[in-house]
Amino acid sequence: MKTVLLFIFLARTLFAINFDFSAPPAKEEVFEPSVLGDEVKAQTKSSDRKAPQIKIEDSQKDERELKTFDDMQEEQEQSKTIYVSHQRDIYEHIDYPKIALMVPKKVIKKYANSIADSLLSYLIYKQGSFDIELFDCQDENPQHIVNTLNKIRQKGFSLVIAPMTQRGARWIAKYEKSLIVYIPTVNKKEVPLESDNLYFGGIDYEEQIDRLLTFAGDKIAIFNDASPLAKKIASFVKDAAFGDIAYEQMIRSAKVNLAPYIKKNHRLDGTSIFLNMPIVKTSLLASQLSVYHVPYKNLLLTQIAYSPLIFSLTQYQDRQKMYIANSIGKSRFRLKDINLILGTNIDYAWVNYSTMLGMDYFLTHFIYHTPKTFQEEMLNNQVAYKIQILQPTQSSFKYVSLKK
Repeated sequence: MKTVLLFIFLARTLFAINFDFSAPPAKEEVFEPSVLGDEVKAQTKSSDRKAPQIKIEDSQKDERELKTFDDMQEEQEQSKTIYVSHQRDIYEHIDYPKIALMVPKKVIKKYANSIADSLLSYLIYKQGSFDIELFDCQDENPQHIVNTLNKIRQKGFSLVIAPMTQRGARWIAKYEKSLIVYIPTVNKKEVPLESDNLYFGGIDYEEQIDRLLTFAGDKIAIFNDASPLAKKIASFVKDAAFGDIAYEQMIRSAKVNLAPYIKKNHRLDGTSIFLNMPIVKTSLLASQLSVYHVPYKNLLLTQIAYSPLIFSLTQYQDRQKMYIANSIGKSRFRLKDINLILGTNIDYAWVNYSTMLGMDYFLTHFIYHTPKTFQEEMLNNQVAYKIQILQPTQSSFKYVSLKK
């Protein structure tokens, strides 16, 4: 009976939503390192290196006097409101939260829908009244970001969820001092400016590397792709490793012939190999290491390769000496079910998990003061993830002790 009522509630809820939920399931998505949460490549023009002058829209002026009919039509296309309400006695005396979801759609593309799905799933799970409005700032141009934040402020929103790359996060930290902004895609370490109103939920790859080095031997090998995140992770390995870097190679494409890099390459013998690549390239390289009988010590992977696809893309013998760092914690079954109904799998999509975790922190600490749904803490404006080391077995991941 409870299941039937839940489906009726969700059906009515989704009917009231004016939003694009056409994104594929998150378990099939790979959050490419070059898209979310990494450093943006340096600009080549000297003029691009200068901090741009920001022309800020006057928040005191009546917007109706500033907009033409075409402007209003364009804004309606870019900013759609989600209204879903379900009242409980515990919330009757509290104003419902108004949440602004600010996304640079040209930068994060289809992941904007996936993130919105998980945010909505969490709010449906909480069964409170809420108001979400989507604000598309198009890209991470600082003027677009600042003007969008002004629109958010004018409409009375006080909480902003902003999935940005490091570039967008740094502009927000520089120019926004009043709105509470949560950036689920970036770690605080990657934004040099301190800001009390800015909160972060990005993965700490440096800490994941430290945990993985517990399993490393005296010789280290590194395989990267061309993304900025892979280069950053490689630098963490080099700085923290207590052994020699015996071999390092960049794999630009999953279609490249890997034989020249691994066949009879004795520099890989006895090495702990860091594979700093998304799941497809990682699986291909792991399989080829088995084909050419490379006598490596083990394979060490960070969050970017944590995916159930590893079981279909590799054989069991390819995974026997594989260790994966994971920061995604356990979620409640009903919350996971709601996410699956909306097309997301929070067990493996860390950005979706981070988005809900941040929303949980703000609702339970500042609005409803109810028990937390997630166990992670917010320490010094950054989500403190618990890192687990996992090993893929025949058909599932098993936990591995950090002491080895």
